[in-house]
Amino acid sequence: MFSKLNKCKYQKKFNEKKIKLDINKWIYFELVKTGTEVKKHISNFRFDEASKVIYHFVWHSYCDWYIEFLKPIFDSKDKNYLNECRNFASFIQSSILIMLHPFIPFFTEKLWLDLKLDKHLKTPLMYKEWNLPLIPNNSFKKSHKKIDWLIDLVGNIRSTKASLDLSPGLFIDISIDDLKLQNKSIIVDNLSVFKRLARVSNVYNYKIVKKGISIVSGTDSINLYFNEDINLDEQKQKILNSIKDLDRKVNISIQKLKNKSFLKNAPKTVVQKEKGSLLNYNIELKKLNTILNSIKN
Repeated sequence: MFSKLNKCKYQKKFNEKKIKLDINKWIYFELVKTGTEVKKHISNFRFDEASKVIYHFVWHSYCDWYIEFLKPIFDSKDKNYLNECRNFASFIQSSILIMLHPFIPFFTEKLWLDLKLDKHLKTPLMYKEWNLPLIPNNSFKKSHKKIDWLIDLVGNIRSTKASLDLSPGLFIDISIDDLKLQNKSIIVDNLSVFKRLARVSNVYNYKIVKKGISIVSGTDSINLYFNEDINLDEQKQKILNSIKDLDRKVNISIQKLKNKSFLKNAPKTVVQKEKGSLLNYNIELKKLNTILNSIKN
């Protein structure tokens, strides 16, 4: 439905090698990684793992991020970007159907026909090869790194709002004064998309006199400013309570992973899950402590 509403149509003459937008290069890079993993799992008869990889790509990379990145582009009047995105979104959609076909063949074949891909590509879906038209080069890798960084930043802004018990739809101002030059350019190059996804009203290249906090995204620091009155003292107490709870969980997890009996007898998946939980606790603790220190200052 999204592709039809935005007039996305597969063009066989479309040259994937000539795509320019970072977001399209990013999703193609993700598609190649996904296809490689899926083929490996299928060859090992691990269809459960193959389906998990496809699920993650479709619902996380494609739906959660790629479609959201496309919306402001489809709302724009830039014909070059519009044509590229309409063609490329259709290409990605057809590639998803190809990967899903071994798992839900009747459903994917029906969509293939509804989208008239059998006419555009001159083949039923069941005969379509998995091979992609090109191997990602350095340009694709650089774009993938850029968009990954931007997604992390948007995710950190969203989670900071959640930590402060603020509405996800609340618009804020930000200062990118402390960012590295290359990361500033990522925001500037994708400004309309970034503002829409992160709910940002204004982006300043200098610090402004306004109530706000500093957050850390990766190795970068960025300042958030709020457009409505927020009781930071009250929020500070909530964050202190969350930190106390996380400290307790970290200690429990560390004790588990130090327990030789647990490491010896527990299934590997359980041990790995515990290690993953400990890592996530520490990441969350680092984020909350950064917010707390910013409020104190």
